[in-house]
Amino acid sequence: MDAVKSIKIRHTVRAFKPIPVAKGVLEELLDTAIRAPSWANTQTWEFAVVGGDSMEELKQILAVKALAQDERHPDIPRPDWPSPYRERSGENGLRLYQLLGIGRQDQEKQLQWFTQMYGFFGAPNCIIVYTDKGLSEWALFNIGLVVQNITLAALKYGLGTAILAAAVGFPDELRNLLNIPESKQLVISIAIGYPDLENKLNEFRSNRVPLDTVTSWHGF
Repeated sequence: MDAVKSIKIRHTVRAFKPIPVAKGVLEELLDTAIRAPSWANTQTWEFAVVGGDSMEELKQILAVKALAQDERHPDIPRPDWPSPYRERSGENGLRLYQLLGIGRQDQEKQLQWFTQMYGFFGAPNCIIVYTDKGLSEWALFNIGLVVQNITLAALKYGLGTAILAAAVGFPDELRNLLNIPESKQLVISIAIGYPDLENKLNEFRSNRVPLDTVTSWHGF
């Protein structure tokens, strides 16, 4: 698939078929994705790829946490976005709630939706991305690059992805289940699987601000 086309059609998948992704496909996909650039070729990424019984156990653990509304304690603190970033995020969330028919005051339905994120939107597999604790902020920049590669390479195999901070909100539980050392910082998770194209959730597309809002030109 053309690289520009891949960038334009990539979107967050919020409903997956239950069909597991073969290990060989995930291995080939990741082997391509780690061609991502990184600061001085430091390659500060590591992956825990989850499927089968381990995936089901992970979903159950996180569902209990989400339903109980336990306090999250991610390795990377959740951001408190100032304006205009807060408004961009809020507008996107409001549009999604409208698609789902969830009212602003409907806390029960909001909790149900919230819990779906911790279930990886039904994806049969996920990838937990982590790195060593104490590294420079550039380690996270590197991870952003490899995560983008994963989401784009997935399209070649007919796969969809959702980049989720939700799962890594409970890092101790993930470390225990997946045998990730305490010395590692959990950064992000990626739900991956075959999209359920009949689900209306997968019709949703987030907005982008106009290019001239975020760009200045010099010497043209």
